[in-house]
Amino acid sequence: MFKEFASGLTMIVVAFIVIAFTSLGIYYFTKPASIAIDNRAFHNGQPYIDGMRRDLENFQMSYLDANNPDKRAAIRAIVLDRFAGFDTSQLPQNLRDFINQLKNGN
Repeated sequence: MFKEFASGLTMIVVAFIVIAFTSLGIYYFTKPASIAIDNRAFHNGQPYIDGMRRDLENFQMSYLDANNPDKRAAIRAIVLDRFAGFDTSQLPQNLRDFINQLKNGN
């Protein structure tokens, strides 16, 4: 009787361990794809685009107010780095022109 109980309990414990490791394995392989989807949805969301637009408007005002060429060069470098991977087609034309002006070195 005890042997049957012990073997049944052992089988249950082994089954739980197999299920736990299987679920961890599935999580390990599916989590990067899930993060990529969440990241893509965030970067295509309207609040993110609006925030980037506001940041670029602030950079543009700082750039236009700067009288020091070193300060302008620093702002130019920050803008080009920050907006390097951003889809500028979602911005107003004046901000797209500003980024293009900075890319051309003006």
